[in-house]
Amino acid sequence: MGPMNALDKFDLTILRLLQQDATFSNAQLSELVNLSPSQCHRRVKRLEQEGYIHHYVALLDHRKLGLTVHAVVIIKVRDVSQESKAAFREQIRHYRLMTECWAIAGDKDVILKIVAPSLESYSDFLSEKILSMDNVASAESYLLLDNMKYTTEVPIGDHD
Repeated sequence: MGPMNALDKFDLTILRLLQQDATFSNAQLSELVNLSPSQCHRRVKRLEQEGYIHHYVALLDHRKLGLTVHAVVIIKVRDVSQESKAAFREQIRHYRLMTECWAIAGDKDVILKIVAPSLESYSDFLSEKILSMDNVASAESYLLLDNMKYTTEVPIGDHD
């Protein structure tokens, strides 16, 4: 039994709507879901408490903020031990230009998503922070050019 079994159609609809716009008031949400405001509020609180809703964020316009350089860096590490993973995790925790970091399967080990205001700042970050790490054996860097799709919404219920 997967985690989705605990959720009914009202829960799934609430999650879909909040992914699209987390600023819906409880009154708006209850009307859209067709539940009373108190029932809707209880469900949202339960979804939060059970961890289905991790937290709420505002999606910002990168260009307006001057963050025009987006890149992916694929890293091969020298040591894949738990201790080295923990040290790597701790080292990158506070790198604000890095928006995502994933351990990956395959012949490489880690993939990073980086957002920077300029090529120069990106290059500095790459050389001073990433390539200077003891455990980084190699790094392939890819500049992202044309964003053809970007969403934070995950498929709920129906998967295509």
